[in-house]
Amino acid sequence: SFLALFCIATSVAMATLPDRVARLEEVIGSSATGALVARVVHLEVCCLGSAAAGPLPQRLDKLEEAAGCTAGDGAAVAVDAAPAPEADEVADAAASTQVDQPEVFALPAAKRRRCNELRQEGGYQLEANAGSVAPNPKAFKVHPLREEQLRSLAWMYSREACRDGFKGGMLADKMGYGKTATTIGMLSEKPGQVPDERPSGYIRNPATLILCPPHLVEQWEDEFFKFLGDEVQLVRPTPASTVKDRKRVAIQPIQFNGSWPFSVAGRAISELKASMHRQQAKVKEEKRLQVGDYVYSMTIKLAEGEYFVRDPFGREELSQTVSFNSRHHRIDVQGFLDENSRAGCTLHIVVEREKTLRMEPSRGEGPFRILTMATNSDWVRLKLGDLLSFNVVLVSTGILGCQQHMDRLRDTLNHWLREEYGNVSGRLMSVRQKRLHECVDKWHQKDCFLKAALRSSPALLETMWWNRIVLDEFHESESWVTRVRDVMKSLGATHRWGLSGTPPLDTTDAVLEVAELLWYATDATAPFMSEALKHRKSRKQDSKTWLADEENKQKIHGECQAMIRDVVRQNSSQLVEAIAVQEHEEFVQFTAQERLIYRQACHDHEMFVEQLAYEGASFDTREALLKRCAHFCLEMDAGDAGEAVRFLGRRKRAHIEQLQQQLELEASRAAHLSVWETAKHGLLADKAQHAEAEKFIHEVYQTSEQVWKEKDPEKKSFEMQIVLYDQNGERRLRPEVRFKQPFRDAHVYPRLNFRHVVQHAVARRCVPRADQILSELQVCSQICCRDPQHLPVAMSAGFQVLANLLDTAHRSLDFYTGQMRSLSDIESLRNEQCSVCLTPKDDLAALVMLPCSHIFHRDCVRSALETNPKCPYCRAHAPKKSMSSVLLEVEVATSAAEPLPAELRSHGSKLLAVARRLQKIRAEDAKAKAIVFVQWQELENKVARALQGHGLPVLQLPRGKNAGREMATVMKSFTTSEEAFVLLLSLEHAASGSNLTAANHVIFVHPMNADTLSSAVAYERQALARVRRVGQERAEVHVWRFVTRETVEEHMHQLHCRANPPDQARAGGA
Repeated sequence: SFLALFCIATSVAMATLPDRVARLEEVIGSSATGALVARVVHLEVCCLGSAAAGPLPQRLDKLEEAAGCTAGDGAAVAVDAAPAPEADEVADAAASTQVDQPEVFALPAAKRRRCNELRQEGGYQLEANAGSVAPNPKAFKVHPLREEQLRSLAWMYSREACRDGFKGGMLADKMGYGKTATTIGMLSEKPGQVPDERPSGYIRNPATLILCPPHLVEQWEDEFFKFLGDEVQLVRPTPASTVKDRKRVAIQPIQFNGSWPFSVAGRAISELKASMHRQQAKVKEEKRLQVGDYVYSMTIKLAEGEYFVRDPFGREELSQTVSFNSRHHRIDVQGFLDENSRAGCTLHIVVEREKTLRMEPSRGEGPFRILTMATNSDWVRLKLGDLLSFNVVLVSTGILGCQQHMDRLRDTLNHWLREEYGNVSGRLMSVRQKRLHECVDKWHQKDCFLKAALRSSPALLETMWWNRIVLDEFHESESWVTRVRDVMKSLGATHRWGLSGTPPLDTTDAVLEVAELLWYATDATAPFMSEALKHRKSRKQDSKTWLADEENKQKIHGECQAMIRDVVRQNSSQLVEAIAVQEHEEFVQFTAQERLIYRQACHDHEMFVEQLAYEGASFDTREALLKRCAHFCLEMDAGDAGEAVRFLGRRKRAHIEQLQQQLELEASRAAHLSVWETAKHGLLADKAQHAEAEKFIHEVYQTSEQVWKEKDPEKKSFEMQIVLYDQNGERRLRPEVRFKQPFRDAHVYPRLNFRHVVQHAVARRCVPRADQILSELQVCSQICCRDPQHLPVAMSAGFQVLANLLDTAHRSLDFYTGQMRSLSDIESLRNEQCSVCLTPKDDLAALVMLPCSHIFHRDCVRSALETNPKCPYCRAHAPKKSMSSVLLEVEVATSAAEPLPAELRSHGSKLLAVARRLQKIRAEDAKAKAIVFVQWQELENKVARALQGHGLPVLQLPRGKNAGREMATVMKSFTTSEEAFVLLLSLEHAASGSNLTAANHVIFVHPMNADTLSSAVAYERQALARVRRVGQERAEVHVWRFVTRETVEEHMHQLHCRANPPDQARAGGA
């Protein structure tokens, strides 16, 4: 079988790799030892100058070509990851060709994947349209579509015309090629239709729902008016109503004759019975009770005589009346009526009605009506029935799953389904969505129920069955949290579309997630994909076994490729390809203090070989080092690098003190919980390498339980706090319980189950509110934290973590001290003797520093470390790769630094270089505009200050979940204002999909960081596409890359350049 041949070929190919490496080592003269990958990296550094990326066979091919030797008979051969498609699989309704260089999604660093199953590279090939061309949309008179857009439009028509199966797809035309215009063309030509039969759990709606990032709402609005002109009418929600905007109406008194003549859902009137209509027959319309009215207050006047009645708080009292008003917002109105009604009583009710309209036309008067909701306040303003009278509903994705959405969904379910399911608080979003569709079916049982829901229920998008759903910037779905994905999967539509210039199709797992959101994978269309999606949600061993089965993987891969072939298209545009890209490199040299801070970061993250940027460093390590390359201190406003160096030393000493305090606090907590004698053994689980750390740990270990209790008589170790808001000021969906202590709970107990066991053990004893919150968590039922055996194990693990952290902190401080000594007193260093060979250290080029900060001759310590990887002086662990050159540090320390004014020294070498380059650009071209890309918000703020310090006008995007329109306003200002020169964009505030063709310079302050090299390079292409797209009036755009020499950044830059060769010759930089 093909699978057997595949396994045999792969095993043969891999068996030849060690032989090829050995032959290359013989030719090049390398004597490296260790793992095969490390030996290959060493060969690449010797032969090519730096380590490469990619599969080992391909890397060996390059090495053999560079070394002038060829592979032997057993050389590795390329083996496809999946069987070739059959002939009949290649045929398609619309003719297509493969894209030469498909754009795939680069996952932003701040937006990680949630799933790990089926993460193997898919090797999927996208298709490009080569079929018929659709007629230009009739409304597109001023701006007709281009030929490649009309081909995409014809393909979209054909996908929606399918009789059976999935109707829709993903339009993946390359970034900047006009996907929005093509989609608008389809919407203008194919108006919505209502399904003949109502899908179960939904309300039929002929409109198209467009979901896009917040900052793109206004851009979509502008595109509608650009292409459709006078045909469009834009409607927006009015500002939220206040008490003054609502009127209160006292309803004619209502008689109770055994049953109430109306029903209430929550505080809204949901049904008027025949008896109610008879009572109100002669009442003025304004004084009549209406479906959808909100109850403000009620007073029940009893018949003659006094009764015991129950008020809204459950208290019984002797009275003739009972009432409540809207301050009792949690009141169950229907329950209040049922509880307090007596034969012959009269109800006096006051309702609230809005005086102002909830929405109003904002622009245009055409028949094509568009409702836009850019912020949470826009959405909160509307009711369910407001969604039914538009051609298009344009909504920000930031609304779905937000706190307001969660609250109103909960209230709606509690109002309508309390009898069936009780309170839904704390339920998973997937469960709430299922209940919501049951609620919609209940609304359709009676016309009055549906009428009441449309008038009073919030505008929950997932209750509608839309004619069409369009998910713009579809690749951002990878970063959506689970509750947002559950809402997206609950949205019903006849046609489902995704728009993305970089579709997330790089792995089988990613393709499955796309299929799930598009509703593609069903038992009929793709049975193995459907089965895989079910197993991915299960934690059972049978599911893991099924997913790991090679035959199942092959079948899933085949169905994934068939899906991409059928429902995904990606085109290119000659207009964009004609825009030249001029690449520039700007190399920056550290000052002595900056170099010290960077080397300290390398030591703390155990990054000793900078040529292993991707193979030997984690994502977080690269992030930390790239931040140090960009600026010497992001944590505070240091006056210069020297002040940052001093701050670094103070912080390391304070860190040690905090760790010691945390250890003592943890010991007191264990003593009060009566588990100290068992849990303390975690302190000695790993032997400390530093003498002072070892001494302190043993002192803590030898202290008795009684002494620890006496040191904490007030039980401060039991103090807890309940956090209601996150770091952005947004209210959390669920309060978080934490200890009051120097370190976050997650740092002491990285494992969630251990952290929960300790927190709950304390909360049960003295913090009832925290006990209640923790008891509602799913992890509480999973680990059965009341088991007494779990607590000492959990606390022992915490002691082990703290002991290791203390040891690491002491060694980090020693390295800092050693750097300060060696760089500040070079002559003293020359007079010292190497403790291995006992000769002077006079030749700085021959000296290296180990992580423990001790300095030796390179040859002396190398031979010593090959025998025993420990420092010859202090016996601290020191692998051979951890050696760093002393000469480089000294050369930086002794180099003449350019004198700078005090106000500029705080910006650092790289940001000074960026600012000066921008000054030159503006001096040479007064109309030029530049976009500066960084990856982190704190670095963006530093860049902004540096540019402003050089007199350069800078724009930054506003922050916050409801800042969509403000972001669009800033970007429009950058595009239209002649004074605007620089726009700062960070990955955490990435303006994906934005059209910024007014700029002709793109500046990367540092190489982009991602999980893989290909993802990082693809993200940089996405950034460039904000400028290099249709609408760019310049013949070329300039890309400036700033790189700090002799750092991991320089190696990453080399890898990025190899993976993404520039279209034009690269211009040399300073």
